[in-house]
Amino acid sequence: MILSLRTAAPVPLARLDRQPGGAGKSRYLCLGLSRTGRRGERLLCLGGPRDAHRRVGLQLRNAAGRVVRRSTLAVRLKRPQATKLVLAVDPAAAGLAPHRYRWRLVENRRGCTAPRCAETLPGRGSRLFRLRPVRPVGCTGGEAGEAFNGPRDRNVVALTFDDGPSEYTEAFLDALQAKHAHGTFFELGQEMPGRETTMRRILREGDEIGDHTVNHVEFPGYFQIAGAAARIRSSTHFQPCVFRPPGGAVNSSVVATAGGLGMQTILWDVDPADWSDPGSGAVYSRVVSAVRPGSIVLMHDGGGDRSGTLAALPRIVDALRARGYRFATVSELLGHRMLYRPYG
Repeated sequence: MILSLRTAAPVPLARLDRQPGGAGKSRYLCLGLSRTGRRGERLLCLGGPRDAHRRVGLQLRNAAGRVVRRSTLAVRLKRPQATKLVLAVDPAAAGLAPHRYRWRLVENRRGCTAPRCAETLPGRGSRLFRLRPVRPVGCTGGEAGEAFNGPRDRNVVALTFDDGPSEYTEAFLDALQAKHAHGTFFELGQEMPGRETTMRRILREGDEIGDHTVNHVEFPGYFQIAGAAARIRSSTHFQPCVFRPPGGAVNSSVVATAGGLGMQTILWDVDPADWSDPGSGAVYSRVVSAVRPGSIVLMHDGGGDRSGTLAALPRIVDALRARGYRFATVSELLGHRMLYRPYG
């Protein structure tokens, strides 16, 4: 579920209380959701001194407005403009099943407890919407061309994984999910049969699938590139937007072929050579020492023993995050966005 909010002035997220209503004064900005035909409301409250871009407060309130449960919820919150916030929420994690809901925004900028301090949008009542299950079907972008990295003026990094899906891929997804990070998986058509569930999980959790040919052929032709894309679509209903040539072997024909199929050719600027199994310590140090703003990091989740890369991954995320980096899919890093359609 994607929520876009425009404000009259920039919202200072660190000053907001993600669990308002306790003892003392609260400043808050919350989205209230109530399912039609049921009493009570769920509040998703932005802010907090830490992790404001990755977590929101979740409150369940009964019909009398009393809080009956408090928790936090993993989300993705972006600020594409100073006065615009875009919140991505997994409805299932928030306890929201497909149905009709009423929504309202509740704001308290003054930090006082009197009823007049809170303002709502709309000013009275609420508005109705229908929550429908959707799935990613593609993304914007996908034009012909090469990219070795994203913009250098933002502390954003794309972690990428080649040669899957494999018996390791689920564990890589577990590691990314535990760290609230996202990555891009460049997959081989020959490895896809029997692993369709894993592929759908990649997309469901906000990660991205890219084309890596059918048989890991260098300087691939049309059928190698198109064949892998067709298998991705067949397994997931997702049209890949990015293509990575095996071994980085690329020429103008490869770039043009991928572009003709709606995919940008993606290379990298950080390569820890994890394919050679140098050990988790080497993978970690090589990545952390080489990353710059906008880097695309090449790693592998398939094609051999990937336990070393898997062991290094949580430490890589922690170290880069401590240096102020965020993690995005390749398409997001390059300024594109995912496209979704309802099931059916």
